[in-house]
Amino acid sequence: MNDELLLMFHPAVYIAIGVFFGAVGAYLAEQRGRTHYKGFLVGFFFGLLGVLSLVVFLKNKNTPTAEN
Repeated sequence: MNDELLLMFHPAVYIAIGVFFGAVGAYLAEQRGRTHYKGFLVGFFFGLLGVLSLVVFLKNKNTPTAEN
């Protein structure tokens, strides 16, 4: 198989993109009262889809609900 098709960019570029999305995921998780390291892992490994899932599915723990 052609290695050029597998790695279009230098591997450091992929790591940098993962760290960026991981940082965004950690920030979003922290803002919603969750642990930042789980948000980082979701953002790092799943990228844009992981960050979007954090936006959509994480509810804010700090806001009072009608049950409280």
